[in-house]
Amino acid sequence: MRRRTNQSRGPSRRQLIENERLYGDIRLREGAVSVGLAYPNRYGVGMANLGYQTILHRIRSIPGVSAERVFQGDDEGPLKTFETQKPVGGLDALLFSVSFENDYVNLVRMLNQARIPLDREERDDRHPMIVVGGAITFLNPEPLRKYADLMLMGEGEEIVCEYIDRLQSDRGEARAERVRRAATIAGAYVPALHGAAGEVERRSYMAMKHDPALTRILTPYSEFSDTLLMEISRGCPRRCRFCTVGSAFPKFRMLPADKAVEIAERFRAEDVAAGRRPVNKVGLVTAAFFDHIESERMAEMLFARGFEIGASSVRVDQLTLPLLEYLRKSGLQALTIAPEAGTERLRKIIAKEATDEKIMAGVSKVAAAGFRSLRIYYMVGLPFETEHDRAGLVNEAMRIRSHFYNQISGSGRVTVSLHPFVPKPRTSFQWSAMRRPKDIKKIVLAIRKQLPGIRVKCPSHKDVYLEGILARGGEDLAPFLESVAAGSSWQAAARETNLPLEELIYSDRPGETAFPWEMEGKDRVDRVNWREFQRASDLNTTEVSQSS
Repeated sequence: MRRRTNQSRGPSRRQLIENERLYGDIRLREGAVSVGLAYPNRYGVGMANLGYQTILHRIRSIPGVSAERVFQGDDEGPLKTFETQKPVGGLDALLFSVSFENDYVNLVRMLNQARIPLDREERDDRHPMIVVGGAITFLNPEPLRKYADLMLMGEGEEIVCEYIDRLQSDRGEARAERVRRAATIAGAYVPALHGAAGEVERRSYMAMKHDPALTRILTPYSEFSDTLLMEISRGCPRRCRFCTVGSAFPKFRMLPADKAVEIAERFRAEDVAAGRRPVNKVGLVTAAFFDHIESERMAEMLFARGFEIGASSVRVDQLTLPLLEYLRKSGLQALTIAPEAGTERLRKIIAKEATDEKIMAGVSKVAAAGFRSLRIYYMVGLPFETEHDRAGLVNEAMRIRSHFYNQISGSGRVTVSLHPFVPKPRTSFQWSAMRRPKDIKKIVLAIRKQLPGIRVKCPSHKDVYLEGILARGGEDLAPFLESVAAGSSWQAAARETNLPLEELIYSDRPGETAFPWEMEGKDRVDRVNWREFQRASDLNTTEVSQSS
């Protein structure tokens, strides 16, 4: 009897296509060159990804190219393109847009489903070129080194077009020659020719200030089913020591408020011209909304024109009542604030310097705007974290709860999310250890017991520790990755492949550590990060001495 899968219970492929709204010229065209743009996850996840949609639009704007979407499919049968059900193994190139380390597992599964050899050295002229791009190229793409013929490093708007142009001109050449020629593109990392990702300078797209990433296909079967997304800034002007956005990604750029309003009006006009009910909710995508110097003006202008708005990230110490009211009137039911750590001491160390006073002031504004549900996000297992800091987290969460309930009329809800710290590549804490699962379980259980009346959530340890391993490892993770892709748990796969977890994630690294993604000798980002790590260590020593 044929196994019934989760995918088969959802809408059919035909229903998915029929319910899509297209914006701009993103129709599938015929072309001599056939390309698959793959997102290593299910349809609904991929279509909620703004980077994926942006690159799809770029490739489909190139004459002579037929660019189809590819998503993770069922385990049965060869992997096929989404639009025409063409076997993926017969394409000229298969480009993966990868945003998260845990999707490395799905990439391996998809290559297996497509009947494409996992090892790039075992492929020949019959197989498509396997190309990797996306946000992970700013971090640590080395675990994918075995599988990729080519990686397009950095922001992809321009480099992907340059690669497709090269693919067109090199059609008919032997595979080895196509790989060699692709290596001449600025930002192209070719594992067969380069020693590590750090040897290649990552590309940045400065025209984002006038040409941002936008929703190009709206579907009711994704998280943002009723929201048109617009990137209003890229990068981050801050350097929180645990975060990749301010340290690993290019400099901060902003979309002018007038341009944002123009784009929103263009969305509306396209709906009207097509005889569709206009979508009036605009999601403003940014690392931190208030770091945009025109954030409030942008929100006010959009709201005045009848648009509802959503903001992907707001800082608790920057909240303003007008923006909160716009968000609530736009249908947002719960607001999330992220103190990250429970004491001012630890927040200084991680460079997230929101004071207790500013946090409480922000909570007052959330209540005044009419929100009745508040989520508080903390990390646990941070570098230099002590029992005192965890006690501070409990005390702060209880103070926030009491303060919030005192400010609202009637019932409300407070939720605390506890996320285990993961040392991310190219950040100031990349040298720090992860706490062991048993320690994190003990910490979360202790905090949960001390927060009566507050719902406490924690992500799956499977996802967290898989992320930690893939974030710090190199090409030698291939056996582990393939074992997880075949169905093993991360713990079982680590045992089967003799993965040295103690060294890989459970130990602090010395400053002279050569990480898999680095070039020989530290680059500017690594030098700055090491200096920031030392500052954090000095702050910890000073704070501990003062408290003693």
